[in-house]
Amino acid sequence: MEFLNMGTRLESERQRLGLMAVEVYEDPTIKIAQTTYKNYETGKRDMPSSLLKKLWDMGFDVMYVLTGQRLEDIVLDVKRHSGAPSYHQRLVHLPEIMDLDNPSDRLLTAMYHAEEALVQAGASANEDYDYKTLATLGLGMIDTVKRGNP
Repeated sequence: MEFLNMGTRLESERQRLGLMAVEVYEDPTIKIAQTTYKNYETGKRDMPSSLLKKLWDMGFDVMYVLTGQRLEDIVLDVKRHSGAPSYHQRLVHLPEIMDLDNPSDRLLTAMYHAEEALVQAGASANEDYDYKTLATLGLGMIDTVKRGNP
């Protein structure tokens, strides 16, 4: 039943973005069979996290696809119920020189991109996320890339 709900929300998001199914499954970053994509939208098949990442990059609200709650609504709800002050600043800043062969620099870069996604969704540093959250998200991004699912 949950795959069916996720499939319905996937189709709804695609339509919200004004995309035809063919534009999604033939996208150069996705490149999957038409039947595979149709099975995702009809709820006959579970979507891998690698596909969800690519859909996120295309503008899909992946949180909505997964849970039925819009990411912006979740962030707004957290802000309404949080008594913590907002510092309106970024937690992660990239140095001018980075060595992506260095594991620390790779993690810092992944944390920076995770924070960028949160900021674009309306989240605020120290109110909606912290360093631990960014590190967890960053490590997940690195792990995904290591497994060959950028």
